[in-house]
Amino acid sequence: MSFTPPSCPNPACAASNPSATFDFVHIGSYARKCDGRVVQRYRCSTCDRGFSDQTFRLDYRLRRPELDQRIYEAFVSKVSHRQTARILHTKRRTVERRIARWGEHGRLLHALLLAASKARHTGSFSLDEAETFETDRRLCPLTVPVLIERETRFVLHVESAPLPARKVGTPALRQRKLEREKANDRRRNGSRAAVKACFEALKAWAIESGALEIVTDKKRTYPAVLREVFGKRELRHAVTSSKAVRDTRNPLFAINHTLAMLRDGVSRLVRRTWAHAKTRARLLHHLWIYVAWRNYVRGVSNIRKHETPAMALGVDPERWTLAAWMRWRAPWALLLRNQ
Repeated sequence: MSFTPPSCPNPACAASNPSATFDFVHIGSYARKCDGRVVQRYRCSTCDRGFSDQTFRLDYRLRRPELDQRIYEAFVSKVSHRQTARILHTKRRTVERRIARWGEHGRLLHALLLAASKARHTGSFSLDEAETFETDRRLCPLTVPVLIERETRFVLHVESAPLPARKVGTPALRQRKLEREKANDRRRNGSRAAVKACFEALKAWAIESGALEIVTDKKRTYPAVLREVFGKRELRHAVTSSKAVRDTRNPLFAINHTLAMLRDGVSRLVRRTWAHAKTRARLLHHLWIYVAWRNYVRGVSNIRKHETPAMALGVDPERWTLAAWMRWRAPWALLLRNQ
């Protein structure tokens, strides 16, 4: 299909906002060495900066675009970075450099789709926190709060935050803790702030009137955070013990099942693994890669495999193919979706 630039990609340009009257000129083309694709070049008539078709693509400046879809599938299939590189006969750095790019793309495009959605409504939502760690299981634990819509399993928001170091019993572990605190300061509990960010995402998306049902476990900080975020708005906060039998009759079943799927799909969350997160930032990027795939590409279930959670909730009427999700960069992805 023919390509038409929606705007100038230079954020400092007055023509950076998408417009049907965007004025540009063609200035030739070139063939990419990595895949032979012919790329058209342009020049903005406003700021006189040059750009091309490739400027708007997610694989901008990547030298091995033919590996992208296979690497993405590995990221959501519990395959570690090193093993992905071995399978694809490439360097580990080739795999690693995509994690931040795709994670930020997934987060931004998810936000754009939520903002454009006309299906905002009240409903039943559930939040819980998974625990993992970065670098050291005892000294560097992390919390991963996840907020979902219970009926469709649509993941509305995900965060990660540090937790204080666990109790240490051996002299060697105590010494390691002291050395780490000297180098990086004492770890603070970021659970409350991360949970608040999840509820603020819900407040921004849901309609302003009507009751919201929120199902959580009995953690004592949740009621205070809900009051802080929603104020006097009508809420039905249902709590269930996290020690209750985790069957389908448990009100927390939807969020428990979602967290189980996260642990099964994200290599960094697998328990007792060499593939654990080395930094919290990369863990969060990996989580957004999975959330984007879970919400917009994968079906709700194996029975409803042609309907994504986003379609079921009304956030997006169409199912994204993985190739389409990875084609255009987030600021322009919705405008160029059919190109």
